[in-house]
Amino acid sequence: MDHMTGKFYASYVQHGTVDSEASHSAISKYFQAAFKEGDKVLDVGSGSGRDLAVLIKNGVDAYGIEPNDSMRTYSLTKHPELAGRVKPGLLPITRVPFGGRFDGVLCSAVLMHIHEDCFVESWKSILQVLKPTAKVLFSLPSMHSGLLRDRRDRDDRFFENHRTDVVGSILRSLGFSEIDLGVEATSVYPDITWTIYLFESTAPGPGGMRHTT
Repeated sequence: MDHMTGKFYASYVQHGTVDSEASHSAISKYFQAAFKEGDKVLDVGSGSGRDLAVLIKNGVDAYGIEPNDSMRTYSLTKHPELAGRVKPGLLPITRVPFGGRFDGVLCSAVLMHIHEDCFVESWKSILQVLKPTAKVLFSLPSMHSGLLRDRRDRDDRFFENHRTDVVGSILRSLGFSEIDLGVEATSVYPDITWTIYLFESTAPGPGGMRHTT
């Protein structure tokens, strides 16, 4: 996360804007389709902790990595049940968190902050923390290009419009296949649309070997 984007999220917490978040995010209604009770799941960019809290309530063994100190501190204060379950971290993942071998990864409202130059590397790093067969649930926003200046939105956050067809192509090349959720793009705010995707990894595990039972 670059400095200006991090500054926005620090202010988001400092001025209490984070408290206006709904208790459940839009992506949370797809948690049961993606993750079953007992699954070990990593929330990449866990933010305020609301998604982690819902996952844990659903019986999921959920953990999070969050690069912003203010957001991470807020999440642990707001949701005491997350103690020991949230660490500093960002994409690309350079250190396998919480022992790795996750059954799933959640990545909500994060990918637009990842520069295209390290986008493929970020997905490769996600693959490395997953079990050979696992699921990835993520949201992908698209903002009207006229609202962006030098890849920054009106709040000075870095915002990369990753094309959906390119994202799909990248994931398939890495051994992921899409599970159709029947979800159409939605627009919560003017000039920005969000689409939610569920993919399953079918590639060999680390070292090129697929584990069988």
